[in-house]
Amino acid sequence: MRFLVALAAAATAVLVSSPVATPSSQTKVERRAVLEAAVVQEMNRVRAARGLRLLRAAPSLRSAARSHSEAMLERGFFSHDSADGTAFSERIKRYYTSRGFERWSVGEALMASQGHVVDAQAIVEAWLESPPHRAIVLSPTWRDAGIGVLYAPSAPATFGGTEAIVVTADFGLREGRAETS
Repeated sequence: MRFLVALAAAATAVLVSSPVATPSSQTKVERRAVLEAAVVQEMNRVRAARGLRLLRAAPSLRSAARSHSEAMLERGFFSHDSADGTAFSERIKRYYTSRGFERWSVGEALMASQGHVVDAQAIVEAWLESPPHRAIVLSPTWRDAGIGVLYAPSAPATFGGTEAIVVTADFGLREGRAETS
């Protein structure tokens, strides 16, 4: 099984591959909600074993992550940036707003796997085996997380028309209510 992993933190985006301008509106995409929950549980198991605060499931981050995984599978690209070039932090901000907070930060980890089966432990292990991914998954900064796991039986372009699973993990921190005048 081949894995592709990518990581972005705070205001730094890491471009893994260029978006492909040949979207496929015919690509059938299926959400894997049970696996999404299992990935959060596995990350929290790993974090707890290291004395780190557990991540809270954030519906807004989950929506951002699902939307991005779906776009990557449908349009056949693998990148933190959106197909139109929008930076990951701006994409996430549409769902997980910074409005009203003094401190706001987001990060992201990606993984893609050929085939139709991958488990939560394999996903988290793949991130932990990569020093930059390990740093983001185990960062004490994050309070919230949202996972988007989607599957396509035939994903275009970067995925070569094969079946693929794409996982997006979006992490966030919002602290301190900003004073309004």
